[in-house]
Amino acid sequence: MRKVRLALLWHMHQPPYREAETGEFLMPWVRLHATRAYHDMAWILERHPGVRCTVNFTPVLLEQLEEYVEARARDRFHELTARPVPELGPEERQAILRSFFMVDWERHIRPVPRYWDLLQKRGRDLRSADVARLAATFTDEELTDLQLHFNLAWMGFGALADDEGLRDLSAKGRGYSREDVAYVLQAQRRILGEIVPRWRRLADRGQVELSTTPYYHPILPLLCDTDAARRALPGVALPPRFAHPEDARWHVREAIASHARRFGKPPAGMWPAEGSVSPEAVEVLASEGVRWAASDEGVLLHSLPPDAPRLRSLYRPWRVSAGAGGELAMLFRDRSLSDVIGFTYAKVAAKDAVSDFLAHVSAIGDAWARDGQEGPATVGVFLDGENAWEHYPESGRDFLDRLYAALEASDRIETVTMSDATLSASGAPISRIHSGSWIEASYRIWIGHREDRQAWTALGHAHDAVTAAEREGADPERIARARRHLYAAEASDWYWWYGEDFTTELAAEFDGLFRGHVIQAALLAGANPPPEALEPIKRAGGAAATGVEAKPLREPTFLLTPTLDGRETTFFEWQGCGLYRPGQHRGSMYGGAQAFHLLQYGFDLEALYLRLDPAESPARAVEVANRIRVVVLAAERQTCIDFPLVPDGAVRAGKRRGDELGRAAFAQVLELALPFAALGLTPGMKLALSVHSLRGEVEVERLPRYGFLAFTVPDADFEHVNWRV
Repeated sequence: MRKVRLALLWHMHQPPYREAETGEFLMPWVRLHATRAYHDMAWILERHPGVRCTVNFTPVLLEQLEEYVEARARDRFHELTARPVPELGPEERQAILRSFFMVDWERHIRPVPRYWDLLQKRGRDLRSADVARLAATFTDEELTDLQLHFNLAWMGFGALADDEGLRDLSAKGRGYSREDVAYVLQAQRRILGEIVPRWRRLADRGQVELSTTPYYHPILPLLCDTDAARRALPGVALPPRFAHPEDARWHVREAIASHARRFGKPPAGMWPAEGSVSPEAVEVLASEGVRWAASDEGVLLHSLPPDAPRLRSLYRPWRVSAGAGGELAMLFRDRSLSDVIGFTYAKVAAKDAVSDFLAHVSAIGDAWARDGQEGPATVGVFLDGENAWEHYPESGRDFLDRLYAALEASDRIETVTMSDATLSASGAPISRIHSGSWIEASYRIWIGHREDRQAWTALGHAHDAVTAAEREGADPERIARARRHLYAAEASDWYWWYGEDFTTELAAEFDGLFRGHVIQAALLAGANPPPEALEPIKRAGGAAATGVEAKPLREPTFLLTPTLDGRETTFFEWQGCGLYRPGQHRGSMYGGAQAFHLLQYGFDLEALYLRLDPAESPARAVEVANRIRVVVLAAERQTCIDFPLVPDGAVRAGKRRGDELGRAAFAQVLELALPFAALGLTPGMKLALSVHSLRGEVEVERLPRYGFLAFTVPDADFEHVNWRV
């Protein structure tokens, strides 16, 4: 039996953090991710020379790394660390308290007694805290310890393994001196200087293929034409049309040149930002000499006939038509396998996670062979190569070490680079690629919200001003600087944080960075700044749900008793239910391997009812997960009820520690009933619930994503109290 070919692609990216007017770096994430992910990922690959993969670096990330190495970049967090605490003013002391706990609390603060004590003293929720009063209670020694612990928490396993001084500081725990703080900052700069040479050596020995992304990480199809968004979402409201394929071409061309300068040769391929493609974007890529690109399975399946089988379609490279006679080789990622690394395995023992991953890759090869396909199956696993490791024990060291060792030893799986994986693309090409991204096979995240539309409108006005100034003979040097600001404002990252989908403590900073580029572009062109950019675009509020209770989109308003058949029996059977969508509260990452995209819940006086709607189809839901676990918290106890996922419409009992409890049916939708009496609940009691999608013992999805949905067991007066006109 031929081995399955596994094409791993790790994507490394940070947006441009330099403030448009002052040149100051507002955020530290290039520096801090370098001391963990960018260094760790090279360090662990050096110890597993039998593993081949592709690593994608964005040019804007490499540009900022270079500026740090050459001491041309100093971010605010670095300044707050380098300054002796007695020299800090009240606002700077407050800034340290606000910002120096920005790390995974469970992985990097709770295990460190001093760091944990400092967090408890500050408090875990600053929304209603008097930070000025709090800062006055912290001693110079405590703030010095906080300066060091924050930067030390961002040191990855490679840095700690190679540097005895860092290990000694970690063991010391408290009472740090200015010399200790200086040592950590010097270690950071040394590690940053090693990043590019280290990856270049891995590429030179043929173990790693290095690829790139259009320069500032723009959604390339939207630069070509924002109206392309309607192809996936016909009814979506859009800003005034923005169609600048010449900008898209600049981002591609400059990315190739940047990569060649830093790594000695141009890249063979590109990961388009967010896996976003369209016929126009693919034509730009191919015409600029890009030989391969990659995207998500949703884009592929939307590009093929509706009856195209997923197995035969996904696990092979494709040729894609790219303009007049051109073609581009493409491979599409297995969404579940990619996202289970990014969003799930951090909560699973490394041994079990690796076993689960290899079993599924091997199963794909078995299914491919049973289907009678020629040649090996080619499995694409593409994901963020930096953010996930914050949430793994030891920054992912055990998981990556075990995974790479198992892949080296496997007689079923062969690791390949993207150039190798796409070399055998054959057969009839895809005549017209779908216009979409790795999220929902659309561009909704970056253009589908009111705030997005305001941002695109501001960008369009600034772009028009620069074009007009150039046409009228303005100073070429000023026009070049203005265009650079436009290109930076085209980065996808700003639009990611607009709208209600994602939340961050630094939303105001991201908003300010975007508007700064737009304003500077207009000013350099001698025009007034666009009015849309003069005030914050990002609305205040919208903090992530990090407490006990998650806020639903809609609370239950009527008693209901649905027919338990796994179908929408009548339009009205779930009328008056509560409603929760997982898109309400997301951090910087997005778990795309969804089994279900909508949770509805309600009750009559006898039972609690849940309805889960598949994200794509019932068949796809059971590929992602094979059972559902409902967790109910009430009366100081936790009850877990498991239901198998079998989409045949049959009614099945749930299991609680081996005993039957509740019923469920799954056909078009999954409907569940849990009697209040069997749960030991009576009217007026408060309960909280969550729903977990499991594949074996691995949790692949949780609804709500954070916290629990909380409500009260109804009594006979429920509808009277909740009646609405």
